[in-house]
Amino acid sequence: MNAALDWAAALDPRLVLLALLAALNLWATGITALSDAPRREKTLWVAVIFLCPIVGSVLWFVFGPKLWAERR
Repeated sequence: MNAALDWAAALDPRLVLLALLAALNLWATGITALSDAPRREKTLWVAVIFLCPIVGSVLWFVFGPKLWAERR
């Protein structure tokens, strides 16, 4: 158990944040791809998400296509 804690403590926080940002971008892209939005809107959202990773993901979360609302 100590080896796992030592490994986790040795991680660079920037790499952890980068991995979280990459996961957020992939998640937002996947949800956008599964939405019923028109292709043009999907393409625009994917471009915003990847060209402006932090702001694009936040904007997508607030204004993007809502997968769960459409399926109810």
